Amino acid sequence: MNKLQKDLVIIGGGPGGYVAALRAVQGGLSTILIEKEKIGGMCLNWGCIPSKSIQTSAKLYERVLEAEKFGLTGVNFSNVKPDWLLMNERANQIVNRLTKGVETLLNKNGVETIIGEGTVLEPNRVKVNDSEIECKDLIIATGSHYLLPDILQNTNNVYTPRTIYSIQKLPGSLLIIGAGVIGIEFAMLFSSLGVKVSIIDKSDKIMPYLDNDIMNVLKTTLRKSKVDIMLGYDIVELTDEGMKIKNKNEEKLIKTDIYLSAISRQGNFTGLDSLIEKRLDTYGSFIKTDLRARTSIPHVYAIGDVNGVAMLAHVASAEGTTAVNTILGVGKDLIYEMMPYNLYGKLEFASVGLTEQAALERGFIVESGKFPLIANGKALAEGNAEGLVKIVYDKKYGEILGVHIAADNATDLISESVMAMQLESTVWDVATAVHPHPTMSEAFLEAIYKGIDKPLHTL
Repeated sequence: MNKLQKDLVIIGGGPGGYVAALRAVQGGLSTILIEKEKIGGMCLNWGCIPSKSIQTSAKLYERVLEAEKFGLTGVNFSNVKPDWLLMNERANQIVNRLTKGVETLLNKNGVETIIGEGTVLEPNRVKVNDSEIECKDLIIATGSHYLLPDILQNTNNVYTPRTIYSIQKLPGSLLIIGAGVIGIEFAMLFSSLGVKVSIIDKSDKIMPYLDNDIMNVLKTTLRKSKVDIMLGYDIVELTDEGMKIKNKNEEKLIKTDIYLSAISRQGNFTGLDSLIEKRLDTYGSFIKTDLRARTSIPHVYAIGDVNGVAMLAHVASAEGTTAVNTILGVGKDLIYEMMPYNLYGKLEFASVGLTEQAALERGFIVESGKFPLIANGKALAEGNAEGLVKIVYDKKYGEILGVHIAADNATDLISESVMAMQLESTVWDVATAVHPHPTMSEAFLEAIYKGIDKPLHTL
């Protein structure tokens, strides 16, 4: 057995783990990063990157079908067909390029990486392959996995968001179980490619944490995409004839080519038995952490999906940085309300901070401003004028409490809002900041103009 001593061991090489490793070596900590499959984790290899790559193909496909609206003639664009395997091939090329880039970055910065499954023997002792590593601190970044209900087990045409890329061609129809972010994203993706898509969910609402105005845009987008959403339904059984579902009033049979189970995930606890036996606090299927990503066991941290706080790649990276900074003695509490969320589709959705409903519930004197993109010159010129920008702020002090965007590039537009809120900017600060014209970013400025109830020259 090869015996090693390090300052820090990180188990899991996803966007939480590898970012933490880079920060650690830059801070002078001798570090080993353990990854059992591929550097980049779920996000880079089977999630964020491949899905967004194929989403880009789907958007381009829809654009090509509308080519004549942009004055392009002479070619029968209706003959263009989406090829799933070619789209997948492009996605894989992008994934391979990015994973190699991360591996190179780790190597150049002196991060020692071991491919293998790590097993925690003690909070300060980890075994991987033929090595045993003693460390001062441990970061768990083992990620999560999708749950497949027993009723859907052992069926060839049932997929998860990780395995869906293995299909050999586009199906004629798809039934998605779960109307969360991932389910909605795949619904918009496949409907853009001409697949008949249905979604079922046992809840009566889809993503109730969304701002009401943004939710209305999402519902309109799904309706225009011809996605059939059935809420309040449970699965009864899966047969060769289809899936039987029921709600309070009826039972019906849904026939489809393939199924995608996009319901809840749970943290990956493999190799962590010794920690759990030492009373590592958990809740449900996740590890409980504080605002510095610390667990109940001293010198043990948990970041990313395994803590279940916010299953987003950028949150995992922020948690990894915070954990390492805490080890280095310069950590600050994470502010999860300042973490933006993104939803990708034909139309993108992004948000940061409080919804109008949440702000009212907390007792703020709430004012809001909304600006529809149909009035934005750049959006009209590009043919992407659906959606809106909404800003929620405290009327008394002008502090921006939340920003909610539905737009073609909402996931890029939200960054300005995050920065403004991080700096505790008021609506009046933003209102006096010049935005270039014509740009989509002007919609953020215009939403503030809509909300401000006094002339700018009096500010």
